[in-house]
Amino acid sequence: MRIVGSSVIARNIVSEALSSLRGRRLQVALSSFGIATGIAAVVLLVSIVSGMHRYAITQFSSVGGDIIRVTINPERSTRDPRGFTVTLRTPDIDAVMNATSHYSAAMADNSGFGVLRTTKRSSQGASVRGLTPQGFEMLNLRSERGRLFLPGEYDNGARVAVLGADLAADLFTSESPVGQTIVIGEWPYLVVGALEWVGDPNAADPAQQDRTVFVPFKACAATFRGNENANSMYFRLTDPAGAADAILATRAILDGRRKQRGETTGSFNVVSSVERMAELNLVLNAIKVVVSLVGGIGLFVGAVGIANVLLVSVRERRQEIGTRRAVGATRRAIFAGFLLEALAMTLSGGLLGILFAWALTKIAILIPQVPVAARPHISLVTATVALCLLTLVGLVAGVWPAKRAAAVYPAEALRAD
Repeated sequence: MRIVGSSVIARNIVSEALSSLRGRRLQVALSSFGIATGIAAVVLLVSIVSGMHRYAITQFSSVGGDIIRVTINPERSTRDPRGFTVTLRTPDIDAVMNATSHYSAAMADNSGFGVLRTTKRSSQGASVRGLTPQGFEMLNLRSERGRLFLPGEYDNGARVAVLGADLAADLFTSESPVGQTIVIGEWPYLVVGALEWVGDPNAADPAQQDRTVFVPFKACAATFRGNENANSMYFRLTDPAGAADAILATRAILDGRRKQRGETTGSFNVVSSVERMAELNLVLNAIKVVVSLVGGIGLFVGAVGIANVLLVSVRERRQEIGTRRAVGATRRAIFAGFLLEALAMTLSGGLLGILFAWALTKIAILIPQVPVAARPHISLVTATVALCLLTLVGLVAGVWPAKRAAAVYPAEALRAD
């Protein structure tokens, strides 16, 4: 009997709460709209940042998470401002690889820029990148048509080229680029291959590699630089957990070689891709927190609106509350009814906000300029956290008005009217 009685009371509380909400449709709609906009902002912005995060991870993964990159910082030394600037040279790779067991592969690159021409088309300001052996392997670049460079072409600095996917499609629209001749600056190069896409061709979002001409390191040095200094070097770790020791060993070896060459100005930057990814994760997670706080302001405003509606309702319904108390309604039932109204307004508005944010993320799929990996996506975790947050907001907004309603004395409420 107690169970049956409790269920009847619960149904009465729900029925009265819904009836009260129907009687104040405009107020309820406006309050729910405030909650909807707040939660939509939170969910949408978090999904956008998550898409950016996913895209950044994809880009880092294309290079590899086990890579140590070495570049130079050419700033002048205060001790010897007229000294020779530090350089990276291809023999430095062999020195590092022979002196340490931290790495399984290595490469160096250099670069140049120039007008790229074919017999039919041209491309202004084409990026040219010279690679040493193992360069394509280190960069995770694979040939889609033709081939990559042969060992002899690396050694002799042959004028051969491999085109990025987007550049190949741009220069040779309806024909195969393999076997064609391109002119870089004033020098002819034979195209021996074209690479697979790195970016997203469907979203018209080429990666830098897709717009690059790759040539042997020595060929790039002879065409553009006049020396065989490298822009940067890449080393693949045998064990990513040993990145810190590898960095220290690499810097020590390179510092010793620069001293032998008499280079006293500048320094080496030795950075692990794992460290760079960790820094990026920290920044993006901080952005998520800031975005959530900004959206939380909207939720706070919505919660204030709901609390205001319920407080007004308590004043307007004092006689009703007094009558219900007089015929046997408990304070707990009155409290539960008003709390249920707050939760109903909050959750209904919140669900509409989540659906609206979900619809906007689906619209982003129709925009071809947005890369697939960067498209916003509302995960199950995000939706679950949003619903929990909505429940908390509803409880916070409803507790005070519900207490006020439960504290109404029947005699005073009936006598007031």
